[in-house]
Amino acid sequence: MAGCAVWSRKFLAALLLLFLLGCGIVAWRERATLLSWIYIYNLAHASSESSRERWAGRVAKLGETALPGLFDCLRQTDAGICANAGRALELMSRQGDRDGACTADLALRFAREFDRFSPAGQKQALDLAADWFSAGRCHFTDSSQVTLISACGSLLAGAATVNEENVRASALQLCDLLLSRAGGEHAGKPLDSALKLAAAALHSATADNRLRAVRLSLYPGMADLREQVATLLSDESTEIRRAALIAISRDRDAIHDDQLLPCLHDPDPEVRRLCEQALIARGLRREYLELGRLLFDPRPTQRLQVLDRLRESTELDPGLWLRRLSHDPSPSVRVAAMRAMTQQSFVDLSDRIEQIAREDSAPTVRQLAQYYLNCPRRDASSRPARK
Repeated sequence: MAGCAVWSRKFLAALLLLFLLGCGIVAWRERATLLSWIYIYNLAHASSESSRERWAGRVAKLGETALPGLFDCLRQTDAGICANAGRALELMSRQGDRDGACTADLALRFAREFDRFSPAGQKQALDLAADWFSAGRCHFTDSSQVTLISACGSLLAGAATVNEENVRASALQLCDLLLSRAGGEHAGKPLDSALKLAAAALHSATADNRLRAVRLSLYPGMADLREQVATLLSDESTEIRRAALIAISRDRDAIHDDQLLPCLHDPDPEVRRLCEQALIARGLRREYLELGRLLFDPRPTQRLQVLDRLRESTELDPGLWLRRLSHDPSPSVRVAAMRAMTQQSFVDLSDRIEQIAREDSAPTVRQLAQYYLNCPRRDASSRPARK
């Protein structure tokens, strides 16, 4: 009996010890949660630089326990609260992250939560991700680098659908850093996201974002963007027109020579110079260059001089240039082009005259086209040989 009593006391003591240990663990966890709530509350409401740094440091030391609260801060619309939370996350990612694993894990969490963040919170997430690439403070392992690049690509994909210029500016900065840093076999992973983001940014309300998007088109793998960049050759910003011309001037798949010719009359002399250089670099002869300059001159009287050049030259293709001139915005120029079509015998352009007779916007031009169709044509078989 005595032995049973002793055994029972030991058993109860062991149970009590286990209970106390369990209470201690729960209390410790609750303490960490309580501290996290207190620290984050004070961080969110910190209004001075010194206060923010003090509470951000304390929150960062809590590690993963503080992440849910910090992500809640990034969902707030108050830019100050989001900035304070971003500072704590920045400090947290730096603590003991020798191989980049902590940073890569945080990037993955950002990517999963990005759509839930407010615009101010999204900007903080993107700015912090950009800092990881620009600071160069982590020596990433191959595995961490792949994870980080993939996560940042997801961030860019999320940012591509956000119509908020501040968020877009931060995303474009991250995209620039990502494409310049992610070389080799990892470079292709974020390209789809980068293309979507840059394509959206080409239509930004702010000139700075449009300019950033144009510059992104110069990266390898971003060539699909250049056809859309061509639409910015008439942008209101002189700097953007210059950048767009530089970006696409050597890419014949993105833009044809004819699309460059209007830039010869750009109000900015540097754009005109760059355009002329680009056309010469493409192999355009001076004679064609001058004819193209006349063809896109804003003055109808100058455009009519194309007809004189065609009569003087024995090397130009009259059919090609007359067809172009027959689409001129000025009715008088279109009529002059039709008259020239009927007066030359080197190529039959009656199909174009028939089209004008059916579709031209000016009734008088349609009537004259019908008149020219009924006029007898010179016999093409008797045309003189061109020298």
